[in-house]
Amino acid sequence: MISLSVCTPTSGLLRAEYALSLAQFCMTFMTDAVDPEEPRQHIVLRQYQSSSISNGREYLARTALDEGATHILFIDDDMSFAPAVPMMLLRRNLPLVACNYRIRFQGMPFSAFAPDFATRLEMRADSPDLEEAGAAGFGMCLIAREVLQAIPQPWFPIQWDAQSGTYSTEDLPFFWSARAAGYPLMIDQTASRMLGHHGSYCYRWNQPS
Repeated sequence: MISLSVCTPTSGLLRAEYALSLAQFCMTFMTDAVDPEEPRQHIVLRQYQSSSISNGREYLARTALDEGATHILFIDDDMSFAPAVPMMLLRRNLPLVACNYRIRFQGMPFSAFAPDFATRLEMRADSPDLEEAGAAGFGMCLIAREVLQAIPQPWFPIQWDAQSGTYSTEDLPFFWSARAAGYPLMIDQTASRMLGHHGSYCYRWNQPS
């Protein structure tokens, strides 16, 4: 039986596109079995409002495990997606699978890193359906219960890098730990083509439509 906990850490401002996508997915999940041979499935929606995204992810993941979730699906509040996307990730039957998407500023690369953690994993027209990655953003990421159980808390810390003089995001340390525990990340490039990452854009009168 699949018990899915959909988790969104947020500062409190949710994109309308995210809300509509989530509602459409829930309708799909309630009417379409991930596994036709095991039609029983359960879904819980959770949000955690805080200025600390690491605290939000820790709380949401811990709560999901305590409630018996078999899978945790992180969806960020600035994502839009087709209802089929989470279903596609679940049907991969992988312990750790995510989507790749562009960082939400003009000229920025894709969020996923190649397995070397040094180069970005591009999404091309000829990309394979499923591709191994080193890390990715948590915008759309499915984590099986066993992965979190194999890694001690904190799962989502930020770390200081003395060489660059910057902090990491909370996703990189998680994927480092998951890989070390024997759970490499896989990217579903097919599902990745069915979502959007929403940023801000300043419209002015003299810009083309």
